[in-house]
Formats: sequence, structure tokens, C-alpha cells
Amino acid sequence: MTLIRSCLLAVAAVCVTSSLAAHADTFNFAVSGSADGYSGSGVLTTAVNGSGEYLITGITGTGVTGLIAPGGFHGNDNLLFPTSAQTLDANGFSFSAENGPDQFDVNVYNNGTGYFAFFRDEDNATGTLPITFNVTPTASAVPEPSTLLLIGTGMLGAAGSVRRKIFGS
Repeated sequence: MTLIRSCLLAVAAVCVTSSLAAHADTFNFAVSGSADGYSGSGVLTTAVNGSGEYLITGITGTGVTGLIAPGGFHGNDNLLFPTSAQTLDANGFSFSAENGPDQFDVNVYNNGTGYFAFFRDEDNATGTLPITFNVTPTASAVPEPSTLLLIGTGMLGAAGSVRRKIFGS
């Protein structure tokens, strides 16, 4: 009985820790502008925020120096809706970037008619540029809780088989 109890405790521990583990997804994004030859690409790191909504928690890309916290630039909320027709809302996401000596903040958003990038450089010069914004999901490196539960029940079944062979019951 001790072996079964130990296995059940192990399965319970796996289930609890898997549900508490941070779930992160990454999305590749590509941006191209219709003026000044602007283009860029990179990776958005997100956390599930509920109902198909993701909070962008990190960004990497050419020239990107960091993600700006929600509410930190141009009303950004840093939410991504990858399963929706419009993957960004009117608040969009914001990040800091540099191109040579130029430093600027960028807010990428959707105003209902298309995607735009609002820029502000180190001299406080601003501009808005219509862009093409594409997002594709990448494979998640974090196992799903259901996968861990399946592994745990498999371990429990294996322990039961070993118990029957050893104790003959």
C-alpha cells in the first residue's frame, strides 16, 4: 500500500507543479512599412492572459532594446490576440529601439482599419506610419499540464504492474 500511496503523491505533485509553472508562448512577428523603407522582425514572448488573449512580456529583434511596460508609451497595453482577425487592439504594444545613433520608442497598434506604428525619437519628433504586421506562433518549449498528467498516470500504471509482479496481488 505504501508504494501506491507514494505513486499517488508523486502524480499529485506533478499535477500541482505543472499547473503552477509559468506558461510562455513565443510568436514570430514581421513588420514592414509603406514609407521610409521601415522593416523589422523578431520574437514576442507572451504569457496567457485568458480567452485567447496574451500579454507580451518580452521582445527581441534587430535594433530592439526593450519592451515598454503597459501604459508606458502611447497608451500601450501589450496585448496580443493571435487567434483573432486583428492580432492587436487600438492600444497595441510598445518597445524601444535604436538604429545607429538614433534612439526611438515605437507603438504598434491596430485602429480598426489597419496596422500602424507610432514613433517618437530622442528629439521628441513623432510620426505615424502604416505597416504590415504578421504574427506566427512558434513551438512552445513548456510542456502542457495535460502531457504531464499523462506521464504521471503512466508512471502510476507502471508502478501497479511492478507491485503485482513483486507481491503477486
